[in-house]
Amino acid sequence: MSTPVLRLGILGATNAVQATYLPVLRSLQTHYTLTAIYDPNPEIANQCQAHFGITHSTTVVEDVLLHKEVDVILNLLPMEYHEQYTVTALEAGKDIMVEVPLTMSISSLRRMREAIKKGKATRSLNSTSETNSPKVFVGCARRYAPCFTEVFKKELAALGRVYYARCRNIAGPMNIDNSVARASKDITPPMKSNNNPGQFRALLEDVFGSEEDLTPDRVAFCRYLGMIGCHDLSVMRESLGFPDGVSNVAITEPFYSAIFHYTNSAVNDGCPFTLLYEAGVDAVPRCDAHLTVYGAHKTLSLEYDFPRPGEKISTGTYVRVVVQEADGTMQTDYVNRNQINETGNVVPRPRIKRTETVSTCDEAYEHEFLALHSYLVGGGSAAKTTADDAFMDLRLLLMIFDHYNRQCGTIRTPLG
Repeated sequence: MSTPVLRLGILGATNAVQATYLPVLRSLQTHYTLTAIYDPNPEIANQCQAHFGITHSTTVVEDVLLHKEVDVILNLLPMEYHEQYTVTALEAGKDIMVEVPLTMSISSLRRMREAIKKGKATRSLNSTSETNSPKVFVGCARRYAPCFTEVFKKELAALGRVYYARCRNIAGPMNIDNSVARASKDITPPMKSNNNPGQFRALLEDVFGSEEDLTPDRVAFCRYLGMIGCHDLSVMRESLGFPDGVSNVAITEPFYSAIFHYTNSAVNDGCPFTLLYEAGVDAVPRCDAHLTVYGAHKTLSLEYDFPRPGEKISTGTYVRVVVQEADGTMQTDYVNRNQINETGNVVPRPRIKRTETVSTCDEAYEHEFLALHSYLVGGGSAAKTTADDAFMDLRLLLMIFDHYNRQCGTIRTPLG
């Protein structure tokens, strides 16, 4: 039986889309065909059409969302467009992939779920056979990197008690426009920009409850989470589970941090541990991004250097798992004088065994799109980044916002 080829409609043609998504998708010709692409800039849309052999290009987003020859929509636009275009696609009976976070609003997620029901009815009108509901897949490529799924998670499962963890993403420079944090809600965005400050603030009003609660710090933090931060938190949650609580949320734009509290429920009588989350953007051209977990005798690190928003992919981008542990042997260090005792003798010290496993950025995206295909055509294993999984991401965000509101003395919370 031949593999069904899914026809894709793509929303957005940023540098990252052109450098990562489109080349990977074009290499999977037995699974996907590039049918249509939308971008508000006609020159970019036409260039993508010509370079990647896409059948149609347009500057009208509905031309893709409602295209009769499109099976799956890839919504790669900023977060403020996630609900609007996801609902339209689902009601039209089309499956959709949206980058994490799917949404920051509970009411927004409810509207998407209602759209799934309407989409099933739309499909039934166009089919005489039993019709399934349209599906939502949430993109987080690093969760599909082979070294994460095959090495890091297995090592973590065998680690035993976790004593401490750290999740970090200090990146720079990249195109995060925090001017929306200072903009009034009636400012009109540039004609060809994918970002919409007014629509973004409207989304956050739905999250926080009112315009008066939308301080510059909250808006900047949410923009960061919507562009890159939720990718880190999603990996953290899959690896260590859902935290028991959060404390000490700090926002010093453009740097953000929080402390999460966990319980090792399955081992060592539920011994607790904390995880420090720290993130931010500066002008130093490097990516210091990782999830590190500390056990009694072993340290596990998941390190990643992915293209940031608005950035082209470069050679060497990767996801890497590093395992460090004492190997049971000793070494003598003649250089480090701290290893010499009072009698002048060199004191041996334990050797560290270090192993590395690397997956390229392209491999992570390839495995993600293969998982998407398997999820949509049926017969494959269920995807892990579904709308239900996205609800857990949303719960984590609301936990952070709720604690920050309490720190600030705000009576209203995202939960009402």
